[in-house]
Amino acid sequence: MSYYNYNHPSSGYGAPNAPPNGFNNQGGFSAGGFYPNPPNSTYSYGPPPNFNQAPPPPPSHDGYAPSYLPPPASHSYGHTHPGPPPPPPLSTYPGVSYQSPVPNQSFPYQQQVSVIHYRNAPVPAPVGYDLPPLADLAPGYDPNMDIDKIRKATKGIGTDEAALIATLAHLGSLPMASLSASFKARTGKTLTEVLDSESSGYFGETLHGLIQGPLWYDVELVRSAVQGAGTDELLLTEIIADLTPSDRQNLCVAYRMRYGRDLQADIRGDLSAKTERLYTMLLSANPLPENYPVDYQQVEQDVKSLYKAGQGKIGTDEITFCDIIINRSRPHLAALCDAYTRKYKSLTKVIKSEFSGHMRQTLLFIVEGAKPKHAMEFGPGVWRDAKLLEKSMKGLGTKDKQLVRRIVRYHWDKPRFEAIEAAYHKKYRKSLEGRVAGETSGDYKKLLVAIVRGG
Repeated sequence: MSYYNYNHPSSGYGAPNAPPNGFNNQGGFSAGGFYPNPPNSTYSYGPPPNFNQAPPPPPSHDGYAPSYLPPPASHSYGHTHPGPPPPPPLSTYPGVSYQSPVPNQSFPYQQQVSVIHYRNAPVPAPVGYDLPPLADLAPGYDPNMDIDKIRKATKGIGTDEAALIATLAHLGSLPMASLSASFKARTGKTLTEVLDSESSGYFGETLHGLIQGPLWYDVELVRSAVQGAGTDELLLTEIIADLTPSDRQNLCVAYRMRYGRDLQADIRGDLSAKTERLYTMLLSANPLPENYPVDYQQVEQDVKSLYKAGQGKIGTDEITFCDIIINRSRPHLAALCDAYTRKYKSLTKVIKSEFSGHMRQTLLFIVEGAKPKHAMEFGPGVWRDAKLLEKSMKGLGTKDKQLVRRIVRYHWDKPRFEAIEAAYHKKYRKSLEGRVAGETSGDYKKLLVAIVRGG
């Protein structure tokens, strides 16, 4: 299935003035996601994550280098001269870009709940999350009928799981948030409390993840990764390694609101030595926006630095690798992977030979999410995430916890999730829906299939 001319219908729940589902009509990254370009074209990057103003697109040049990357600029946009900064966000909290919905004229006295984008999905901002629910949080969606269905499905002896699946599996992030807030206002109980008591097993875990929404589910997952004996580094990597700086900021704010604790301090307290430094760098990273032109002089310097830190010496300078891979934009990393491969060998092979354990796992996760091989067709990280879904189901027994959290986390960004399905089909010659159905059973199977199918 080609995604070159793909236009996903608007869900109706995006941020005001945002491009439909995060697409632009030229391809590349936009504020809401990735839209592939036509064949034989270059990457064309949309605006950074600010929905009120965007800088002009990078200038075009003739005779540029790799065909899938923007051309070298005539002046440096490197880390020492970053060029023009993006316009300042509309913020009520430092570093967090908020977008308020149009005020509800029927209730002018009520303070508005701000809407932000987290991992390309619109969600209520963590600051002010407990304000009174407003109908215009999810325009066009009335939660009252769904509340009645849920109460009927959970009333009396037994639970109507089929009714819960039909009601919840298709909801977008803002309707889900509106439903949760309105349910508490009407019943005096949270939706989480009711459904956790009425469901169990992996069916219950999937329902729980759905009703948390993208941001609060990640907050719970990152807490589980660092809580108790030991650390789940794989889970920690999947949660924080792909986030934008504003996403990480919102995650840290929500984590403090939920648990009254500092996320960076909890990670530092749970890890040690270079692994601790790795995750601290991930939470503090602030690479250039993805619409900035790639500085090819910086790319060449990074190639030399990585060679000297790995292949060109006895032992490995791990921090140099972490610094470059974590603190560069994905377009820069794509150019770096190409340049390093042409001069030496595959950067992923170098990482596999120079590293082990969690540091190897995390660096590979980032690099494989930026490699340009399949980005033109599917988008950055999509091929990697399709492979991760297969790893959840491959071999003897299904890794259900991984499968649940990956499907629930991926599905909020619907255009990207459809790209993951297409990449999965291309790589494994089978549908993701069919594969999930074959690895699960009962109501758990029905719920996961409904999520994959999109309700």
